[in-house]
Amino acid sequence: MAEGKQKGREGWVMKEHVIALVDCDSFFVSCEQARDSELCGKPVCVVTGGNGCVVSRSREAKKLGVKMGMPLFMAKKDFPSAIYVTADHDLYRAFSAKVMACLRQVAPEVEVVSVDEAYADLTSLDKVYKTDYFTLAVRLREKILRETKIPVSIGLAPSKLLAKLASDKAKNTGGVFQISLDTVEDVLRQTDIGEVSGIGRSHSVRMTRAGVFTALDFVRRPDAVIRKQMGIVGLDIKYELLGHYMRRLVTEPPLPQSVQATSVLPSFTADIGVIRSQLRLHLHEACRRMRKDGCFCTVAGLMLRTRDFAVVGDKCRLPAAADAEFEIARSVMPLLDNIYRPGVLYRSSGIILSGLVAKNNYQGELFTPMEFKSSPLSAAWDELEEKFGKNILKNGWS
Repeated sequence: MAEGKQKGREGWVMKEHVIALVDCDSFFVSCEQARDSELCGKPVCVVTGGNGCVVSRSREAKKLGVKMGMPLFMAKKDFPSAIYVTADHDLYRAFSAKVMACLRQVAPEVEVVSVDEAYADLTSLDKVYKTDYFTLAVRLREKILRETKIPVSIGLAPSKLLAKLASDKAKNTGGVFQISLDTVEDVLRQTDIGEVSGIGRSHSVRMTRAGVFTALDFVRRPDAVIRKQMGIVGLDIKYELLGHYMRRLVTEPPLPQSVQATSVLPSFTADIGVIRSQLRLHLHEACRRMRKDGCFCTVAGLMLRTRDFAVVGDKCRLPAAADAEFEIARSVMPLLDNIYRPGVLYRSSGIILSGLVAKNNYQGELFTPMEFKSSPLSAAWDELEEKFGKNILKNGWS
């Protein structure tokens, strides 16, 4: 078979792709260090709020022994020398946009997976930039660090799933790791089955009991057995691991399933006035993100988490699709009375907007056309915050 070709599941010949997964290292902490260089080289932990938990750690904090998800009060008690910073998600979204912009300057096809992760198709770009793929990835990594101050790990492979494995290995091998068709068998032999993205814990346990301990053991199983146990998804995983480009990049992201805004309260409280005020802030933040994505929601809900981490919530269907907090508040804020219990201490609150639709491509029913409600005031509010920063206005609506 000619170099650069591979045989697909049904025997057809297709071109070998080179997919890169760019993964920001300890992203939230890296953003904080990019903003404040005094934090570099120190044990830094980003936490979700005053009474929250650790969601990002620097290398130094990991060496101390701080665990991901550790409650802040426990982390401070066990690791008092660490520096704890409250999460600033607006900052992280801004840095994410810069990283993705750098990536798009090099590769025309990019799939943004999350705020700190994206795939890029580098196929044939070695000829464009007159270098090999590994060197191209090294230069891309240097470009992102130079222009954004965010360190990234880059995995190169013929498929998305292998690129994911490669990016994980890149974190401990200098920042770039490449898997080729010549080396894929060795990599799969060294990869535990539980490390493969897409194979859940239950499947992993069952496979281990059946003697499947590594990714190589998995791909050596007959197609019929895998399909019986995991369906067509299992076969896609097998052939992606073998280096076949089964999962195409999605360069036009679909609408999000929901938009959420949650955070811990300033302190444990049973004051419904404080809780209501926080929910209004969350509602504005969720609506602001939704408007940025060009979405309207049809369902709105709210949630409260008690001091003991019990979660209560309620939701409702809106009379019309809306993207304005003033419209949505009329339906969602009264739900607070349904779930609030006097005397109970609450630690966090949140707003969840779901059933998202885009007005310009919504396909409604013939006899029940969707009504969309917006507000010029909301648009003006967004413009002011874009120009002068968040919280430039204080809301007084109910």
